[in-house]
Amino acid sequence: MSKAAMSAELEFAEPDGNGLPSFDGTGNRIVLALLGLMLAFAGAGVGGVLLLRPAPAQGAHPPARVEVSPAVYAALPTLTITLNDGRRLQELRLRAVLEFDPATPMEAVTPHLPRIADAMGRRLLEVDPAELRGADGQVYIKDALRYVANKTMRPLKLRQVLIQDMLLR
Repeated sequence: MSKAAMSAELEFAEPDGNGLPSFDGTGNRIVLALLGLMLAFAGAGVGGVLLLRPAPAQGAHPPARVEVSPAVYAALPTLTITLNDGRRLQELRLRAVLEFDPATPMEAVTPHLPRIADAMGRRLLEVDPAELRGADGQVYIKDALRYVANKTMRPLKLRQVLIQDMLLR
């Protein structure tokens, strides 16, 4: 080792009166610096919480009331269709409701309902009864009914198809 390195080592490692090396207060300075840093972070956290908390709503405007008019619901006539799967005949009974925007007048929807029911009956005659079983059957019925209704009532838009009753026996 060089003489300068040894003197630096001896400077910090000189034993004091009880045989322990002294550090000339360096450890105390590090501890104080760490405590100060912790206090600064705690103060920043408290300040951030105080600045970012939501202000009380004194004198605030009341929330705007949104009036939602009920949607227009049109019930299709009950469809009873006899389906053939090649071995036996099965009967499908279907009751569905069509939901339209609230701005749609019921008088514009009512004349189209028998045409939608007839078109849906013709479309379901071509379906295999096995396709209508389970949850996939309801999805198929809803998609077919949506397609037929949108095609029949071209300017009016259907919002949703609701199946009230579907029985395949």
